[in-house]
Amino acid sequence: MENKNMLSNYWIKDGSAILTPNLLLYPNLVKANINLTLQGCKVENLRPHIKTIKNRELVQTLLEAGVTKFKCATLSEARLLAELGAADVLLAYPLVGPNITVFLDLVVKFPTTLFGALVDSIDGGQILNEQAMGRRVMVDVFIDLNLGMNRTGVSLVDAFETGIEISKLSNLNIAGLHGYDGHIQDTDLIVRYNKVKPVLDQVLNLYKSLEEALHSKLKLVLGGSNTFSIYRELPFVECSPGTFMLWDWGYQSTLKEQAYHCAAILVSRVISKPTKSTLCLDLGHKAIAAENSINKRLHIIGHSDWQPISQSEEHLVVEVPTSEWPNVSIGDMHYIIPYHICPTVAKYPCYQVVDKGVVVEQWPIAQRY
Repeated sequence: MENKNMLSNYWIKDGSAILTPNLLLYPNLVKANINLTLQGCKVENLRPHIKTIKNRELVQTLLEAGVTKFKCATLSEARLLAELGAADVLLAYPLVGPNITVFLDLVVKFPTTLFGALVDSIDGGQILNEQAMGRRVMVDVFIDLNLGMNRTGVSLVDAFETGIEISKLSNLNIAGLHGYDGHIQDTDLIVRYNKVKPVLDQVLNLYKSLEEALHSKLKLVLGGSNTFSIYRELPFVECSPGTFMLWDWGYQSTLKEQAYHCAAILVSRVISKPTKSTLCLDLGHKAIAAENSINKRLHIIGHSDWQPISQSEEHLVVEVPTSEWPNVSIGDMHYIIPYHICPTVAKYPCYQVVDKGVVVEQWPIAQRY
């Protein structure tokens, strides 16, 4: 059985009125996570990704902490940041089709926010440039680098030539380089560092060469939560972790050097006791991120020996020790930490905000897509 202090962080004094499943948020833990981040990273080197939080009040908390630069993945997130007065917003997702039009609408509507966009090909740059010309605006772009994830980004071999060609486009300004190495998930920080180092050396050579060729100072935006501990040591890198504000069981299990609190968790109730060793909770695929295998979706606080064995749309079946099964009652509420909090947040319309063991308000999650 795990330390009971963990459960005390989340305990609700009276949960009788809380619908389940539901998403609880603990602002005191969020602020503690932000403070911990800023102890290890200068605020000017922090560009947090808001894909995890997707919420006005939590972005405002970052702004109040002095954060001015942000990264986001969707147009609705970019709009939210601009509405709140964020000074610098990088939309770190390829712009295609009418998404370009909506992005340029934001550039025009919010002139006090410096927007940036990613490009990873000459063709993509030309399309964005043509529409920027039509709107008579200059757009900052970051050359997106493929650091090994192989989903977006130009190869390091081709990045210099791509950057030079894009620099010739009249309405695009190369503001920097961007790279995300989310595939590096090793538990040991030294192992992660040894995987980052040779690629980083190539990135820095490219960075220096482009700066010299373009006669311009460039920004360098690198990494996520998994490599934050490495890049925060480099004063010339803007770090863009996203999960640190809320944290989750996946990172708590693997990134041992980052001592964050899980600041957003789920509550679920026992709805059935189908056999003498199993329980069914109201926590199906629709309530928690389910892209991982069944053993890497959740952690039931206080019951590390309860093992999920199956899950469907609205049901989660767990196997429990036969000695514990008689002591469980239908309707019992349990506190659950998602293995992956980012897509879990997007499944809920709002956070249930908890202060001193009481749900005091709801904060909408309006930027779910």
